[in-house]
This record gives sequence, structure tokens and C-alpha cells, in this order.
Amino acid sequence: MPQHRKAPCTKRLTDFSTVEHLYQTKMKNDFGRDELKPLSSIRRSWNKDIYECYGLFDGEKILGYAFFLRQNHSYLLDYYAVDEQHRDEGLGTLFLQQLAEQMKDADMVLCEVEDPDYAEDEQSRMERQRRLAFYLRSGYRDTAVRALLFGVRYQILEGPGADIHSAEEIQEVYTAMYRSVLPWLIFRMNLHVQIRNT
Repeated sequence: MPQHRKAPCTKRLTDFSTVEHLYQTKMKNDFGRDELKPLSSIRRSWNKDIYECYGLFDGEKILGYAFFLRQNHSYLLDYYAVDEQHRDEGLGTLFLQQLAEQMKDADMVLCEVEDPDYAEDEQSRMERQRRLAFYLRSGYRDTAVRALLFGVRYQILEGPGADIHSAEEIQEVYTAMYRSVLPWLIFRMNLHVQIRNT
């Protein structure tokens, strides 16, 4: 009789050494140098208890990871990836669903997606459009909040939850999150948030 494998499950990471291992072995490949903040910055936020990390586990193996910046009961997805050997298997959607269940008591869960309207070329625009479509299919919604962060333009999405927040509420929480981790001058110079006119 064939044995059925258990579906991968999402767990919160409680040991920073696991985060450090993911950073050195996965994140450096999954994200460009301009996208990846220094490990020391992640460690500072972790030590201040404003950073939460989750893994998608198949037994002991991590198939995906999601890192969040947290302020009170609101979360901003900082890094999200599925192991490149297991992409296009539906794990990205499964992981987001399990994260939503893990974070069902959150006030809001936000996500940044690079704005396709500001892509440098057609290939980049299509990649951004695919990423945006993935989150929208997974229950995220466009909030009409737009950000210019370190020269990159983002659409701010809100994850599925019981409450739908106004663009003004999301703008306030999103701005406060970056204010909590960036020195004042860097914050003032590199983060500009506005609400798109509809």
C-alpha cells in the first residue's frame, strides 16, 4: 500500500541561527545585492522583537521562507521565496495560505510589489506583473497606497483578513514600520508614500 506524504507545513523560526543559515545559503541567491539588507540589520530587528520569520517545512527541510517586519499586531512582508527546485508546484500559494492561518489574529498584513508601470523594460514589467498577479490570486488586494523606497516604486497590497483597512490607515502603519527601523535622515530621504487617486 503506497504511503502518502504529509503536506509541507509552516512553522515560525525561533532560533536566529536558522535565519542566518537561510541568509547565507538561500537569500543571497534568491535576491540581488541591492535587494538584500545586511544580516546585521535583520539581527537588530530580531533582537528588538520586531521581526518574525517563518519556514515552509517538509520534514526538516525548508522549502520556503517568509520574513516579516512587525509593529504591534501589523506585519510587512520583507522577504518571501520558495526553493527554486520546487517552484511551479503550488507551494507558493500553499505557503501564503498557511501564513494567513498562522497570522489570523494580525491587524493587517502588508506586502510590497514592485510597480509594473515603472519597469525598465518589457521583461521586467512582465516579471513584476506575474508577481503582482500571484499575490492577487492568493487573496491580497491593491490598497491604492504607493511607495518610493530607495528609488524603487512599489504597490502596497493588504493580505486577506477579516478587516479591510482604508488607504490612510495603511499609509500610516506602513510609514511607521519604516520609521521604526531606519535612522531619521535616511527615512526622510528614502521613503515617500502616497495614495493613488482613483
